[in-house]
Amino acid sequence: MVRMNITEKEVDLVAPNADAAKNGRGLLKKVSGLRQSADGTLIFGECSGSGKNPYYCSADYIDPAAPVFRCSCPSRQIPCKHVLGLMYAFAGGQPFAVADVPEDIQSKRAKIEKRQENQEKKTEEAKATVAEPVKNTKARLHSLSKKAASQLDGVNLADKLLKSIVQMGLSAIDAKTERTLADQVKQLGNYYISGIQTAFNDLFEELHQVQGEHYTRAIARLNYISALLRKSREYLNAKKENPEAIELNSAIEEQIGYAWKLTELLQHGLWEGNAETVQLAFHSYDDPARREWVDEGYWMNLKSGRIYKTKNYRPYKAKNYVKAENSFFDVLQMKELYIYPGDMNPRARWNDAFSVRDITAADVEKVKSYAAGNFAELVKTVKGSIKNPLNDKNPVAVIRVSKAYRAGNHIVVEDAQGNRLTLAEIPYFTDTVVPTLETILPPDADGICMAVMFDNDIQSGLFAARPLSLFTDKIIRLLY
Repeated sequence: MVRMNITEKEVDLVAPNADAAKNGRGLLKKVSGLRQSADGTLIFGECSGSGKNPYYCSADYIDPAAPVFRCSCPSRQIPCKHVLGLMYAFAGGQPFAVADVPEDIQSKRAKIEKRQENQEKKTEEAKATVAEPVKNTKARLHSLSKKAASQLDGVNLADKLLKSIVQMGLSAIDAKTERTLADQVKQLGNYYISGIQTAFNDLFEELHQVQGEHYTRAIARLNYISALLRKSREYLNAKKENPEAIELNSAIEEQIGYAWKLTELLQHGLWEGNAETVQLAFHSYDDPARREWVDEGYWMNLKSGRIYKTKNYRPYKAKNYVKAENSFFDVLQMKELYIYPGDMNPRARWNDAFSVRDITAADVEKVKSYAAGNFAELVKTVKGSIKNPLNDKNPVAVIRVSKAYRAGNHIVVEDAQGNRLTLAEIPYFTDTVVPTLETILPPDADGICMAVMFDNDIQSGLFAARPLSLFTDKIIRLLY
């Protein structure tokens, strides 16, 4: 009999959040009727709950890359605490009797297999259209043109709102005025421009944090909205005339509010096959403008050295039911890596068909081989990117360090040519790491690389980098 390789570490990873994992461990004494299939692909059993009858739960690993968790309880968490309790029992070595796979699970497996076949068919069809693009029907082109016209109406409404805010002045926006403006912003949701709507909400959130007369960051938000509306109007006018025209060299579609489908990214050739990635940094933060928690990761593609970002959104109303992402310390292997249009660190995604392997010293050396060894050239590239008001203002890169020392209130690192880069905390994060870095980074830092996030503080004028990870013969995570 083949025994599934379910470890406590893996159970922790699939748990929706830390509370669910804790509750699952607390149910170890309440799981019973523990059984597993003869081929070692399924574990199932019962778990006592608050009701009279126990819940029936299972963990199906017939596809190890995409396990399926089932439970008869009413929880919307997947996996729920009862399934986690079952898995912790298996990982802990409790005895599971061999039994036949229940008929209802056999039926559900057949449905999943059929659905996967259909999805694979769609994926292959999408890949085929890269070479031979599918011609849009007249009805679809008309629909796209009509949507672009509606979006333009929304942009015009947003432009009037922006002018109204500028004319009254930021300091004149009190609580009553903000409520009136917020009602107008809600109307933007009727025009398929949710990204522009979020940009206004970001502005209001920034105004909440204004102290004294320091409106610098709020003004930066205004500039972003102005640039976004100008670019959106130009882009949508062109798209209204030619609905097939899509900008693939910038994130304008997503910034307006479009949600890309994976099949669309495939059709446009925005994907890579058999990719391997290593996570450089991870953190979660609250986004009041979107009313969501965001789990953000930065990953390096081991084949190309390109750095991507991933974002997992957990709406306030559903944060307990949407799986929270976490730090990842192994190498992630996926059949298809989907890459969104973007600038230095485009967003990336993958489906559930991935596998994991341990990170090796060779992987760390591979990451280091992509490090930028000339700070002057890198800084020029970064400044050129963030100069565009619509580009990410905090790009991430990996640098190769030669020396490190303190200069005044900051730590400075040099490359082999003597070019300098200041390390400092940046407003993007609330925690601090630079003081800790000083205790572990030797003056003679030759051979050490680090992942850093850049920031140009428009208030102080300081251009600096915030360390995220160190790379020696291993990866030392400073943000996770």
